[in-house]
Amino acid sequence: TMNMGRAHGIRPNDVVGAIAYHADIPGSTIGKIFIEDTHTLLDVPENLVSQILSKAGKYSLRKQAFTVERA
Repeated sequence: TMNMGRAHGIRPNDVVGAIAYHADIPGSTIGKIFIEDTHTLLDVPENLVSQILSKAGKYSLRKQAFTVERA
């Protein structure tokens, strides 16, 4: 779960780019993305979850920091 959503004007490409870049994973490994008003849910393979969560505190999109946590 990301604490950014439709209200922040993000798009699926933004989500893939930010997560893939900061967590150093291929963007193609990110599955479905569900953008809600104030948060975003995304499917990632179980074997990459710890790598993605380990980068918590380093994520940003359009110069705005965001958090990522397990849903």
